[in-house]
Amino acid sequence: MIPLNQLFADYSIEATAKDAALLGALGKEPARPAEVFVPWLPEEGDAARIAACVAVRAQGFEPVPHISARRIESLEALDRLLGALRAEAGATRLFLIAGDLSRPSGPFSDSLSVIETGLIERHGFTSVGIAGHPDDHPDVPDEVLWQAMADKLAALKARGLAAQVVTQFSFDAQRVVSWLAEVRARGHHVPVRIGIPGPAGVRVLLRFATRCGVAASASAVAKYGLSLGRLLGDAGPDRFLVDLGKGLAAGGLGAVRLHVFPFGGFAKFAGWLGAALQEPERA
Repeated sequence: MIPLNQLFADYSIEATAKDAALLGALGKEPARPAEVFVPWLPEEGDAARIAACVAVRAQGFEPVPHISARRIESLEALDRLLGALRAEAGATRLFLIAGDLSRPSGPFSDSLSVIETGLIERHGFTSVGIAGHPDDHPDVPDEVLWQAMADKLAALKARGLAAQVVTQFSFDAQRVVSWLAEVRARGHHVPVRIGIPGPAGVRVLLRFATRCGVAASASAVAKYGLSLGRLLGDAGPDRFLVDLGKGLAAGGLGAVRLHVFPFGGFAKFAGWLGAALQEPERA
């Protein structure tokens, strides 16, 4: 089994614009993340996104802003946003998503169309994350997802950009390991960040699962240690990480890191991680 301290080496975490000021809870080891992803929230404008990345940088963390392709209104808007993220926040890394609009707001229908503009490398960004879907996608067939991954990774490589795949969180570690094995079997050997939820209330976890399209069947949540009939109390990713560590220990799955969705807050996550790493059998 892969020990917990190895699993959390160079992990990343998400922080919205309103939460960026609370990152101090993660300022010390072992809870300090290597990257802080700033999600694209539809109710926020570019000014708020840029300010959040500036706040992340000011606290000594590496900001990774999300870019939602279908919500960008024009090539000029993309150019301005990328320029501001570099100039004001010193960002060098991005996470590209298509976005959840059925019809694009502008000329970009997917992440690949953003990559093909050439603006990412022109503005000095060096690394790009793309989405992975161990639990599939509610609206996109599997083979379409696999082809999209191959196309985006090829385009990034051709432009000299480093790449990583970042997944949505899941309740089923065995399913994640099987998906990761398929990623490698298809010849993709870039680093992969596996999404996990931080400790949070059971109702909160299930609400976010529904919102994010994560499989929350009775069997899936049972593997995580939850029950759809018992919605009180908190739950952490302990069982998931044990199963993930066992799956990764078999080897051959390449560079794997973790990406935390802190649904219960930064302080709760930092406290959980610190306590977990003090247990000799886990650290």
